[in-house]
Amino acid sequence: MTFWSILRQRCWGLVLVVAGVCVITFIISHLIPGDPARLLADDRASDAIVENIRQQLGLDQPLYVQFYRYVSDLFHGDLGTSIRTGRPVLEELRIFFPATLELAFCALLLALLIGIPLGILSAVWRNRWLDPPTHVTGFYLLDALLEGNGEVFFNALQHLILPALTLAFVHLGIVARQIRSAMLEQLSEDYIRTARASGLPGWYIVLCYALPNALIPSITVLGLALGDLLYGAVLTETVFAWPGMGAWVVTSIQALDFPAVMGFAVVVSFAYVLVNLVVDLLYLWIDPRIGRGGGE
Repeated sequence: MTFWSILRQRCWGLVLVVAGVCVITFIISHLIPGDPARLLADDRASDAIVENIRQQLGLDQPLYVQFYRYVSDLFHGDLGTSIRTGRPVLEELRIFFPATLELAFCALLLALLIGIPLGILSAVWRNRWLDPPTHVTGFYLLDALLEGNGEVFFNALQHLILPALTLAFVHLGIVARQIRSAMLEQLSEDYIRTARASGLPGWYIVLCYALPNALIPSITVLGLALGDLLYGAVLTETVFAWPGMGAWVVTSIQALDFPAVMGFAVVVSFAYVLVNLVVDLLYLWIDPRIGRGGGE
């Protein structure tokens, strides 16, 4: 398979996954008990007012009509209007998504900074105690640096550390075990024995020979981890009051804000599949034998 055939195949997969998420999210959102129009109007509002709101929101239409309108708007880049705030969902996601992405990247970075050294050491010192058992941009740190405001930067960093560490620990063990397994395989290869016989220092062999090759099979795990962190950040942001999509989507769920919930699901699912697409192409670029293995 050529690079372009793999890219075409992955893009079709991306479209199918996002389409499936749209259908499933739409069905689940409308199966939830409750009336968004009633929540928006307040319990003391008359039935006439509630019915008027329902008509304005299009909730009085049959489900297939609502779904058709939703998909039609989606193809035009319109994720709808939030029932709760009255603002475009895409506009609100542009505000909150960068902070969530920032948290996910920091958590992944911490998982790598801690997990990779643990994986290397546990492979080199296997069977010992260390071996484990079988809004310019919306990014708060970046915006603070662009403004040259050190006080805001360190304040944001201070609030980012705890949620990032919490998210990082979810995948830290996975990263460490993946690196350990790949390192053990590489350290038993003939080229490592040749390098040792050549008199090269042990640390040089481990870091410059074994580690780069051990990172290749770990790329897929890292891509999946980033996607998981985007979803996992919702609860973490709510607990630690990090101003990302967490509190926004939780409030939207409680208010039965269908457009906001579906917009969140579509955007995060698209980001998840896109990350995996980039990982697949990166894997192919690093190791072209994968593309040649399937033939043409």
